[in-house]
Amino acid sequence: MMDSPQSKDPQKADPLADALERLERSVANREKSRMASLADSGSDVREKQAAKVTEDNGFESEINTEVVVSGDEVSANELNKKNAPKKNGSWSRATSNIIIQLSCVLAVGYLLLPVLKKDILQDLLMALSEADQRAKFEEKAKITDELNTIGERIDSLSGELKSINQVTQVSAKDVYKELVYLRERNKLITLGDSAIHNSDRASLDQLLRVSEKSEDDRLKTGAASEILRVKFAYMNGLRRGTHTIPAAQLFPDQSLKNETELDTDQLIELLDNAEAKVDNRVRAAYLLADKRNSKAADALAKVVETDLNLDVVREAAMTFSEMTGFKNEDLLNTDVLLQWWRNNSDQVRIMLSN
Repeated sequence: MMDSPQSKDPQKADPLADALERLERSVANREKSRMASLADSGSDVREKQAAKVTEDNGFESEINTEVVVSGDEVSANELNKKNAPKKNGSWSRATSNIIIQLSCVLAVGYLLLPVLKKDILQDLLMALSEADQRAKFEEKAKITDELNTIGERIDSLSGELKSINQVTQVSAKDVYKELVYLRERNKLITLGDSAIHNSDRASLDQLLRVSEKSEDDRLKTGAASEILRVKFAYMNGLRRGTHTIPAAQLFPDQSLKNETELDTDQLIELLDNAEAKVDNRVRAAYLLADKRNSKAADALAKVVETDLNLDVVREAAMTFSEMTGFKNEDLLNTDVLLQWWRNNSDQVRIMLSN
């Protein structure tokens, strides 16, 4: 048996054509086998009828009648048998057509499957690529917005820096001058605090010198402000509370009972003693107002001129004014008091001696 051209070249064989050819062959073989079976059955019937005719010659009429009847039956059976293959053949052809169509659809689907897979994969890849591009675009847009916000802040800060630079465009010399002023101004404040809290006359004298001799007008003004602050603090008569001199303790040899028994010399001695307690010295200056003599006046003027404690100076100036008639609201302006004493001391001594 010769091989078909398709079997010789299996690489070029068409699977769909082979399937169709095999299907047609199987259908044709089935029809041939059915027809052969029908023909065999008909021949067997005829042989049986002929045997019956030869065996029964006496009953020819009956046999003929039976033969006719059997012939009619045979013809009817043969017709039915002939029609039956036709009906079976029509159903087989319809079934084969459906099978062929399904086979064609499956074959076409099988052939188109790689192409469909390729298209589906391409669509899937395109969808993934579009989603990736969309995500990247949204991320870039977000980053761009943040960069724009940062840029706006930088622009705002740049504008503020420019304004600050314009305000602070001063030379190093001006900056140094300002620092020197602030340092000296702080010194003036410290001097004022010391004059008030520590009763330090040296601090007040330094403030007076700055207010008179400084070349910086701002320092002059600052010193004058501190002087006023110090003088206002000493205008209060309650800087020192009530105090009594322990006369018996300070002068044990004199048998003194209280401070009113102290004479002028004892009070002056206590007043001039810088190492004595400040409250005792302030009280001694106050008690000299009752002595009213030139010796007490000279002692008080000397304390106003030289003593380093502003509380003692203030109390001495108040007693001196009460004793001599000197009048000045500024008790710490010692220069005015001393100049008045130099001009009027002779007359005051005469007045005090009478």
